[in-house]
Amino acid sequence: MSQASEHTELNARKWDSRAETYDAKWFDYMRYMQKRTIALLPLKENISFLDIGCGTGWAVRYVATLIHQHGEFYGIDISPNMIERAKDNSRDCRNMYFYKANAEELPFQDNLFDLIMCTNSFHHYLQPAKALSEIQRVLKSSGRIYIMDFTADGFLSRTIDRGFRMREPEHVRFYSTREYQRLFADAQLAHVSTHSIMSPMKVHIGEKQLQGSVDHEIG
Repeated sequence: MSQASEHTELNARKWDSRAETYDAKWFDYMRYMQKRTIALLPLKENISFLDIGCGTGWAVRYVATLIHQHGEFYGIDISPNMIERAKDNSRDCRNMYFYKANAEELPFQDNLFDLIMCTNSFHHYLQPAKALSEIQRVLKSSGRIYIMDFTADGFLSRTIDRGFRMREPEHVRFYSTREYQRLFADAQLAHVSTHSIMSPMKVHIGEKQLQGSVDHEIG
């Protein structure tokens, strides 16, 4: 088994084991941070929206509710159990689709989405540059990606990151704001802004640009 396949299997098993309890009260902190992230999205009717690492689909349903289910709403997750629960939880919703998939190989056509969200998931990606390249591919021109994750901008957060790496094999690493800027630029995504949600949790916003229009000089 390759390193990538082994890492994918580790993450799938981890989140499969949490699927049954993921909608419990204990996870309300995640809903709070997702709501803060969604508040930054320029939502309007008839958009195409994707949540990467959607879990049981709560954020997908919440976004759909805010615009009266007028649009197309997608979620992917690496965990089969999470996807099954997402489908079951969303059976009465319109225009809502869930797929078991890896962020590094998105099962969608080019230029499909207006908005993509990824919350508390990016640090698990073994190949973050590949994931961002896929995100860039499936975004429409001027479409935006919103990545909310623990951000390693200080000594304490970098120390916590090292601790996670030692005890959680599924964890890859947390990135600093400067690293997000470089990762976005390399994927032809303009780094629009960074918003603090709950220190050190931040949202990094990228926008799809025409080929060659992103400035790789990070100040």
